[in-house]
This record gives sequence, C-alpha cells and structure tokens, in this order.
Amino acid sequence: MQKKSLENIMKQLEDGIKDVMTSDRFAEWLKFASSFHNYSFGNAMLIFLQNPKATMVKGFGEWKKDGRYVKKGEKAIKILAPIVKKKETNEVKADKSDEHEIVGFRYVNVFDVSQTKGKELPLVSPKLLEGGTEEQEQLLTKWIKALNIPVIFKDTGKANGYFHLKENYIAIHKDRSIMQQLKTLIHEYAHYLLHRKDGGEFKDVTTDIKEAQAESVAYVVMNHFHFDTSQYSFSYIAGWSQDINVMKKIGNDIIKCSHQIIEKLSNVDKDKNQEIA
Repeated sequence: MQKKSLENIMKQLEDGIKDVMTSDRFAEWLKFASSFHNYSFGNAMLIFLQNPKATMVKGFGEWKKDGRYVKKGEKAIKILAPIVKKKETNEVKADKSDEHEIVGFRYVNVFDVSQTKGKELPLVSPKLLEGGTEEQEQLLTKWIKALNIPVIFKDTGKANGYFHLKENYIAIHKDRSIMQQLKTLIHEYAHYLLHRKDGGEFKDVTTDIKEAQAESVAYVVMNHFHFDTSQYSFSYIAGWSQDINVMKKIGNDIIKCSHQIIEKLSNVDKDKNQEIA
C-alpha cells in the first residue's frame, strides 16, 4: 500500500475520534468523570479489600445527584475522610487557606456503581467486535506465525489481551470473537514494537499515549486489510486520550509502526498468490 493510502486511513481515524469526542455522549461522560474523587493509596486499598471488583465509588448523596440510588440491602464500602477543624490562633493571616488543620479521620460510606440502579451512566465504552469466519480464523494463525512472537490464548479477565513486558509474549482472551482476537493481536504487537522495555522507542511515555498509539496502529493495519474496527477503535482511543488533538501528537509514529506491521503481514500467502482478506 502506498503512503498516501495510509494517510487516508489516518484521516478516517482522526475524523472518527473527533466524532466521538465532540458527541453529546462523550461530553456527558467527561462531566460525569470529573465528579470522581482522587482517592489516596490508603483509601484505594480499603476499597479493594472490601470490594475487589469495584470500579466507581461515590457516597449515597453523590449517586442520588446522578440519578442513581443504592439498592436495598447493599453493604457500604468504608473509607477514611479527614476531620478538619479551624486552628485556634489570634494571628491574622492574609492566606485564609492555612486557617484549618486535619485533626483526625473518620469512616464514611461509599458504594460501587454495581450496588446502584437508576439513570443509565453516560459512559463511552468500546463495543466488542463480533463475528469471524473460518477463513479469518486461519488468517489469525498465519498472522501469529508472520509476527514471530509467542502468543497464548487464555482467560485474560476483562481485558481482551495484553503484552507481557518482562517475558515478551502476547496473551489473547480465548473467548473473544475471531475479529476481536485479530485486532487484539495487532494492538498488542504494537505495544511490543513501541513500548517493550528492551528497545521500545516509546517505552517511557504515559499509559494514555501508549494505548492511543497501540489502538491507532491496530485500526490502520486492520483497515488496510479491509477490516473495519471503527466501532471499537474510535471510542477506545477517545476514552484513553481525552485529547481531541491526539493524532497530531502521535500521527507520524502510527504511520511508521503500521507500515512495519503491514509489510510483515503482506507476505502471508504471497507465494500461493492468495488474498489475505
């Protein structure tokens, strides 16, 4: 594929991400997310010990403001909140922010979103890719061979897969569709090329950039081979980056990495003169 064609795919990707990020639903999500507290390590550990599956926690009143209500009989998650008192002093200070001090802590009750019901949450989350033919299942095997990196299929929990930074192998969720597994393979291989500890050019960038880079590469590569992953990729990248100009930051790197992978995969079945997709 010529460079111009890759740039056309990149333009589709950029437009798709902007579409998601300027939609009413994404704006609603940003507003919702901004109300979350940044919990301390201690409180994060308390939440984990009481409910390891918790994803979003708020107080009873905070959930009520969002149009959701705690289900009857749900057990509260207890976290620590500071007890603040005004300092006793006759000194007059210009800086009023220094007039109070923390004198202790008290337990407060919060509840995970799974313990509530009511108004649908305005969350933007990628929809898993579905489907896959026997031919595409064979293609998955060929791509794994062409990329020449150990790949295992296992239960990877909520994640569709992962790249193991220490042992340099890819794990893919065994129960996902063939289409999802194909895209996940490219996503995780992009992590290998860009972020591995022993040579990844972008191994030290932030997680949001890493995920935006890997999913962008997956979109470009899959699109090149006539697989449309926009329903998943656009929301995934937008959710991680929360930056409408993200493609301006990583565009050139995406083109370079995508081309490298496309070159590897384009050799699959080349001698047999067969179509890849």
